[in-house]
Amino acid sequence: MNKVKVGCVLFVIFTLSIFKVTAIEYFEEPQLQQKNTVKLAFLADIHLHDIFAPIAHTANIKRPTYLYTQQSLLIRSMYSQLHSTRLFNENYFVFIQALNELAAKNIKLVALPGDFTDDGQPINVKALARVLRHYEIRYGMRFFAIPGNHDPVKPFSVAGGKADFLAANGKEFGVYSHTHKKCLEHQAVCDDGLKLWGYKEILTTLNDFGFSQHKDDVLYETPYKNSAFSWCDPKNSKRCVTMADASYLVEPIEGVWLLAIDANVYAPQWENNPVTFKGSSGAGYNALIQAKPALLSWIKSVVKRAKTQNKALVAFSHFPMGDFYDGANEELHKLFSQGQFSLPRVPTPSTAKTLAETGLTLHFAGHMHLNDTALITANTGSQLVNVQVPSLAAYKAAYKVAELDINNATAKISTHTLENVPNFNNLFSIYETEWQFRNDNHLDNFDRSILASKNYNEFTKRHLFGLIQQRFLKRDWPKSLATWLNKNNDFSVWFNEMQCLDKVKPALLQSVKKLTTKAWLHDFYLLRNGDVSADVSTKQRVFYQNINTFIEQGDCNVKTPIQQHLALLIKVMAKFSTYTQGERFTVDLTTGEVT
Repeated sequence: MNKVKVGCVLFVIFTLSIFKVTAIEYFEEPQLQQKNTVKLAFLADIHLHDIFAPIAHTANIKRPTYLYTQQSLLIRSMYSQLHSTRLFNENYFVFIQALNELAAKNIKLVALPGDFTDDGQPINVKALARVLRHYEIRYGMRFFAIPGNHDPVKPFSVAGGKADFLAANGKEFGVYSHTHKKCLEHQAVCDDGLKLWGYKEILTTLNDFGFSQHKDDVLYETPYKNSAFSWCDPKNSKRCVTMADASYLVEPIEGVWLLAIDANVYAPQWENNPVTFKGSSGAGYNALIQAKPALLSWIKSVVKRAKTQNKALVAFSHFPMGDFYDGANEELHKLFSQGQFSLPRVPTPSTAKTLAETGLTLHFAGHMHLNDTALITANTGSQLVNVQVPSLAAYKAAYKVAELDINNATAKISTHTLENVPNFNNLFSIYETEWQFRNDNHLDNFDRSILASKNYNEFTKRHLFGLIQQRFLKRDWPKSLATWLNKNNDFSVWFNEMQCLDKVKPALLQSVKKLTTKAWLHDFYLLRNGDVSADVSTKQRVFYQNINTFIEQGDCNVKTPIQQHLALLIKVMAKFSTYTQGERFTVDLTTGEVT
C-alpha cells in the first residue's frame, strides 16, 4: 500500500443572525441540470446534537437559556466534552456554518458519510432532518446520507440517555428514555427523545436524504431487496435475523453516480437469548468482507457498469478503505497495546487490497476524525484513492469538495477548514458557571483557559490538547511510557536516555534543547489529526524528520524498552510530518492516478 498525504416547527438556525424556520420564505426547488462540471461536498462526523431540544418533565431542574432568544438549552457539560474525542455542543454552530459556506459556493450535492448525529437519538435525527430540509428548500441542495456507527449505535432501537447535561447552576443532570434502568428506578429525568434509534426509525425519518428515490434521479438502486438481508446463526441455519443495509446507488445528475456504502457491521451475539448485537465502531471493512459478501459483489457490478456507461463514479461510506496513519502502522503496533490508538480500525493490507480489486478509484470516508489520503494499488493496475474527511466536531474541522469533470473523468479534491465560526463561543458563559460550580463543590474540574479561545480552530486545538492528558495518555499509551513522558518534560532528556545527546550536531541540538515533551505531544496529535493542514510549521516538520534521520544513523542506544519506545515515537513523528502531496489534487476516475 502506498501512502499519500493530501493534504411549523420552532427551530433555530444560526448564520450571522438568528432566525426561525417558520419565518423562511420557501421556494420551489430548482431542477439540477446536466453540466460538464459538478461539485460534491462531503461533511463527515457532524455528531449533531440539538441544543434546543424540548425535553419533558424538567420542571424541578432549571435549564440554562440561550442568551439571544431565552430558549431553554439542552447542552452537555464542558467537563464531559474534554473527556470525549468529539464536541457535543459547538458542532451545532459549525454544521450551520459549513452549510452556509456550501450555499454561498453554490454547491448543490452534499454527502454525509456517517455519524451525522450524536448517537441516533430521536431529538437529534429529527433536528438533522429539519436542517437538511431547510437547505434543500431554500438553496436547492440535495443531501445523501449513509449511516455510521453512531447512527445507529445498535441495529434496533434500545434504551439510551446521557448523564452530563447542564443545569443552569452548572450542575450535571441525566436524561434517559423511559425503559432505561435509571428511569425504571426513578433516578433521572425521562424522555424518549433520548432513546437510541435503530435503522428503521432513522431511515424513515431521513428517507428523503438518500434513502429513497427522488423524482429527479436518473437512476436509483439498492443491493438488497427492501434494503435488508438475512443473517443466520452458523450453528443453526433456522435461527436468523433480518439485518438492514442502507447502501444505495444514485444518479442525481446525468453522468454522475454516487455510491453510498453502508459499511456498518453489527455482529449478532448468538450465544445470547434473545440475541444481542455488537457495536460497529471497531468493525469496518475488516468485518464487512466476511459479513456482507453480496454487497462486495454489487460494488464490483456498479464499477463495471459505470465504466461501460461512462459514468463518473464516486463512493463514500463511514469507514476507511485504506491506511490513515501515514504508513506508520508497524511502529504503532509495536508501541501500543492491542486495541489502542484506534489500530483495529485500520483496514488490513488484505482488506484494502480486496477493496481495491473491486475497481473503485475514489472513496470518501469518515469515522477517524482526521485528515489523510491513502493510495491502494490493485492487481489490475488501477488504484483506489481513500480520502479521509475530517470531523466537524474535532480538530481540525474541515469538509472536502470534489469537483467532477464528467467529460475527462477526473475529480479535483480540495479541503476547506472551518477556523472562524460565528457563534462558536455563545455557550461559554454557561461553561463559566459550570467551572465555578465544580470549583465550589471540590469536583474534578476542567482547564478554563479553553474559554479564552478566539476562534473555533483554537477551541478545537485546546480541546485536543486537553484530551492528551485527560484521555489519550491514560487510555492508549503504555503505562510505563506515559509515566516516563510525564516525568521528563525536556525533549533533550530523550537523547540522554538513549545515551546520544553529545552526538547530536550543534545545529540540531539547539532545536532539541528548545523543545519540551509537552510541545512534542501537542505536535504529535496535531499532525495525526490535521495532516498537512495541521498547525505545525514546515520548519518544525523538517526538524522532526531530521531527528529521525539522526536516530537511524545508529548513534543512540535502543536496547531498553523505554529507549525502543522513544526511537519508535520519533520515527512515527517523522512519518506524520512528511509532506508528499498538497491539500488540492486531482484523481483520474478511470485509473485512480493522483496528480
